[in-house]
Amino acid sequence: MPTLKFFHVIFVTLSVSGFFLRGVLRLSAPGLLDNRLARTLPHVNDTLLLVTGIALVVGYGWNPLHHPWLEAKLAALLVYIGLGSVALGRRGERSRKVRAVAWLAALAVFAYIVMVALYKTPRPWFVF
Repeated sequence: MPTLKFFHVIFVTLSVSGFFLRGVLRLSAPGLLDNRLARTLPHVNDTLLLVTGIALVVGYGWNPLHHPWLEAKLAALLVYIGLGSVALGRRGERSRKVRAVAWLAALAVFAYIVMVALYKTPRPWFVF
């Protein structure tokens, strides 16, 4: 399990780093995100992140219904994905301000997910 957790943390780090960079580029130079690598690589990493996360849940025998911190983490993940799609989505009707607010909110939710994972409690981030 330690090796699996190590890779999960690596994929988490790559995921948030990529999200941060893509957010900066979407707000400053959106044309740079139009190449195939920039569109494909995040999906590959996030798939590996999801696979290692599921393997950890199964390996440790965690049930989200019996572990409130895991349930909170999964719910926050859905919020993060939604905000991320607003921030980085290809739809042109969203203003730069809306994208920036969604991007910053997604980063805050990501920080909450990390805190929940570290402390194994669903308390709000500002209580830690």
